[in-house]
Amino acid sequence: MIVPTVRWTDTDSTRRVITDALDDVGCCVVADAIDDETVQAIRRELVAFDDDGSIGASAFEGHATRRTGSPMPRSATFRSIAMHPAVMCAGTHVLGPTTGWRFSASEFIQIGPGETAQRLHRDQWKYDMVDFPNEIEMNGMWAISDFTASNGATQIIPGSHRDGNTEPSNPDAAVPAEMTAGSVLLYTGRLYHGGGANTSDGWRQGLSLQHAVSWLTQSSNQFLECPPAVVADWPDDLLRFIGYAKSGNGLGYWRDSEDPLSAVHPDREYVRGWATVRPD
Repeated sequence: MIVPTVRWTDTDSTRRVITDALDDVGCCVVADAIDDETVQAIRRELVAFDDDGSIGASAFEGHATRRTGSPMPRSATFRSIAMHPAVMCAGTHVLGPTTGWRFSASEFIQIGPGETAQRLHRDQWKYDMVDFPNEIEMNGMWAISDFTASNGATQIIPGSHRDGNTEPSNPDAAVPAEMTAGSVLLYTGRLYHGGGANTSDGWRQGLSLQHAVSWLTQSSNQFLECPPAVVADWPDDLLRFIGYAKSGNGLGYWRDSEDPLSAVHPDREYVRGWATVRPD
């Protein structure tokens, strides 16, 4: 089984292909979702922080893989695509039945020559390996370089989002999600996947994405990475997306039942109250 691919056009038919693929096989590659100029800008903005990245923190994280965090504050270009229509379409479809969902984390992941294949896993295992009755994450990977079978393209087992919460029954069924730079791989938190082995002489560059239902802790602490003093000139919809928002029925409020955006813009008036679900 291959990973379904659709060329990005912001149309109902493209959105339907994406949502159908996520339902049927748990993943989809959206080709050419951003242009080369955007890709190059993200690369320039993030490679500037290579010296801050972590290499070899563990076998799972990769001894020949560089992981650089905080792309949201470090890359203005990434901020401009964080709410890309393809990402929002997938997130709303997969996580929309819950009381809300939001951005959880991102990493600039560069897999170097000689890296071995990562253990296949489910991203939702970060939550104590609880076998939730519904999807709680919708994640992805932006290709900042071409992803090929030889340079470490993400390995995916299409359809494994329906498997039980144990090790994959058939790891040999994994296939590389090959895609050109500017494409994005979208997949659910239940799907078994892992970084591929890099047998080439170049680096595979990808920007990982994590999104989760809003009643779960975000993978990366967005309020430390993106504190009020840093985000004051960011769009309100992006601030809500990264967590400056109430959610559920009594989650996320600040101080005296205040809207968390009032911490960013104390000069503005916001409705007070911790409840987001109000009875008639």
